[in-house]
Amino acid sequence: MWDTASEITSAITEKEGELILLRTRMEDDFDLWALTPYESKDATGKIRKGYQAYTSSAPRNFFDKIQDGLNQAALSIQIKLGDDASAEERRRASKGELYLFGALNAIDRRLLKRGEPPLREALGHLICLRGWYALRALVYVPKGGKETVFDVQAWDPLHVTWEVGSNGLLWGAYKRQATKAQIESEYGFVIKGKDAELVDFWDTERNSVIIEGAFAKSPTPHNIGRVPLMVGAVGSTPTIQRRTLGASALEYRGDSVWASARDLFEPYNKYVSRMMDVMERAVVGSIKHPSRLGNKTLASDPFLTWQEIQLEEGEDVVPLEMPRVPPEITVVLGIISQDLQQSTLPFPLAYGGTTQGLSGRALAKLADATRSVYNPGTESLARSYTWLCEELLAQFVQKGNKKRELYGYKPEGEFFQVQVKPTEINPNWYIQVRVEPRLPRDEQGEIMMALAATQKRAPDDIALMSKATAREHILKLRDPDAEEDKVLEEMGKALPPIVAVNIAAALKRRGENELAEQVMMLLRPQGAGATQAPPLPPELLKAIITVLVQSGQPQLAEALLKVLGGKPAPLVGEPPQGVPSPVAGATVPVEGPSPGGLVAEQAGLPTAKQAGMAGGVGLGV
Repeated sequence: MWDTASEITSAITEKEGELILLRTRMEDDFDLWALTPYESKDATGKIRKGYQAYTSSAPRNFFDKIQDGLNQAALSIQIKLGDDASAEERRRASKGELYLFGALNAIDRRLLKRGEPPLREALGHLICLRGWYALRALVYVPKGGKETVFDVQAWDPLHVTWEVGSNGLLWGAYKRQATKAQIESEYGFVIKGKDAELVDFWDTERNSVIIEGAFAKSPTPHNIGRVPLMVGAVGSTPTIQRRTLGASALEYRGDSVWASARDLFEPYNKYVSRMMDVMERAVVGSIKHPSRLGNKTLASDPFLTWQEIQLEEGEDVVPLEMPRVPPEITVVLGIISQDLQQSTLPFPLAYGGTTQGLSGRALAKLADATRSVYNPGTESLARSYTWLCEELLAQFVQKGNKKRELYGYKPEGEFFQVQVKPTEINPNWYIQVRVEPRLPRDEQGEIMMALAATQKRAPDDIALMSKATAREHILKLRDPDAEEDKVLEEMGKALPPIVAVNIAAALKRRGENELAEQVMMLLRPQGAGATQAPPLPPELLKAIITVLVQSGQPQLAEALLKVLGGKPAPLVGEPPQGVPSPVAGATVPVEGPSPGGLVAEQAGLPTAKQAGMAGGVGLGV
């Protein structure tokens, strides 16, 4: 679209004119975050020297509270599939989620090497401070490189200029200051001074870098097919215009955490400073000393210590009346304080300033009072990560021509390591990102509500709600499906035969082989009239076996099938010396170790290798 550096800089300069008011607001907000000292001024705006100046720490405390809330919020990433998705599609989606989780971990590690905070923390800081957010995402294999690089940066919106078309960004530019060594190392461009302004320009086809009015990187095709940038405003305000068409209203879109409280801090500092002035004058303790000629002085401070003051007849020493704070100032400060609490977070509850036990209703009200403060930031994080995950998928398929080994931690804290090829990724997967702030909850009340909703009123009645729905909507679990798998796994491990097998295995590890064999003997039927473990419902048994196999414990699944044999069932192709299985058409060998997937294959279930992780299991960040 643009072929010369002057054309690009002219387009940027023209667009920057529309952003002046927005950037002025961002700079004013920066003074609140940095706690720029308040300066006492007179009615004409001149600084009053020698007067007290108070600077409230409330803006920074409030900012840190909101940013910490964004950092601690529960962020989950999930690839959604239809109910009719095949087992292979779910397996690929599960691997795709691991890919996303590993790629985000690689992005954070790359940023940490540069001395920058992790992506989520940097993005949360800009969301709270600027009220806007900007991301640049690239996935590529460097020339001569051996692995795919995930290069993602959170740009400061104060220095981002962009143009939006009907289908998204037409172009975007980012200005930053770089040192001579940085510029020469990255672009091989030698500047005259110690540092220079660098302009990183992207359009739908090419990328270029301009330094000192010249191309440090000439327009180069990026082969992505779109601008790999995202620019967004915090909040729900759409693009609006003033009454006079053409008057920009961009400064009203997107706002920092001080959107409602921005203009309250200066008058608060002003009136508190005036009160401090009064107190300072009161401490001075001036006196009146009337005398006949008006030239008498005291030798020392009469308030310093006890002393005898000798005066002529008619003289006196009278303390000067101390200045008083007008009573109206208390009313003014009360109004400002009330507005500040309504515009920020309720004090002292939101800052841990109460030890009083709160009822479930009180906790619910407190959560509602604080959720509206966190929601703009958490929603912006969710939008950013949704766009980023879609870019990571699409660009990896498009430009990542090498497989990449990724690693990180699953939501439950388990470390994983996986190799992913671009051919295993579907760029059209639907990504769902949720960011939920951690607010006070009445967890005991929620559990009782969930139990009541899933309980049958009568034997022939049905519950009001399924357990899966109760886990998701009442208990607000991030991954209800994974929680159900954990419950089934615990049920399987708690079965007496499984407990006995675990006991025997523990005894063998301690060298008690004979005692372990005796424990196992207790599990084997003795004679024709020997009793066996009560049968389990086939669906429950199948679910437990599936979970045990998928969690890497096929031996426990095999032991479960052995001890729950039951009466012989019609079998097809029954192998010799087989014990009937409660799953129709399957038998399990009595002796000898079983391969990892034998139990699942004989029970008609997917093996651990085939099943992998269940598709749609959300990954927390």
